[in-house]
Amino acid sequence: MLAAAVRDVTALLGAGKPVMRPAPGAASRVFFALWPDAGACAALDALARACAAQTGGRAPAGENLHLTLAFIGNVTASRARQLGEIGAVAAAAVPPFTLTLDRIGAFHKQGIAWAGPSSPDASLERLARKLGSELAGAGFELEQRAFHPHVTLVRRGRTRLLDAARVGTALATPVVWNVARMTLAVSQQVRGGSRYLALDEWALGASR
Repeated sequence: MLAAAVRDVTALLGAGKPVMRPAPGAASRVFFALWPDAGACAALDALARACAAQTGGRAPAGENLHLTLAFIGNVTASRARQLGEIGAVAAAAVPPFTLTLDRIGAFHKQGIAWAGPSSPDASLERLARKLGSELAGAGFELEQRAFHPHVTLVRRGRTRLLDAARVGTALATPVVWNVARMTLAVSQQVRGGSRYLALDEWALGASR
């Protein structure tokens, strides 16, 4: 069931994670994502601030750092409840795993710098495929582009100013992330950027 209580996710993980809210009563921009554990969040936050300082861009707030699995877009409350069932099925299919983010990259045209894995992670790919299959089977329209797992570190930055040693090469200290939960979140526009609220979340590998 969709979360009905307001909970600060930071209290659950000790790191960045969206606040729990009830399901939206009107159309909302929703997506499935992974939120980093405390250690990974701290490392990503430090990396984001360093990249922002170098590019003149804006680093996301620590609690907003995440890896998107599937962007759904605007849905009604009834469809959001259906997404909750889909999320439970997909999360149960993949046990917890360790994800290593060891590469810095950039979408220069969009002014975005990001961190991601230098090679495909089998568990992450399996989770994304299962989620995509369940969503497609339920009639949800998905973005028609290849899955490119990454965590956005900087927006509106002059990413070509990043050190050549950073972009496209391995990080000297990779970010090791213990992935144990998946979240269904909604994006809200607030002054100064976006705020993410969790509609539901599931432990990976948990029986239904």
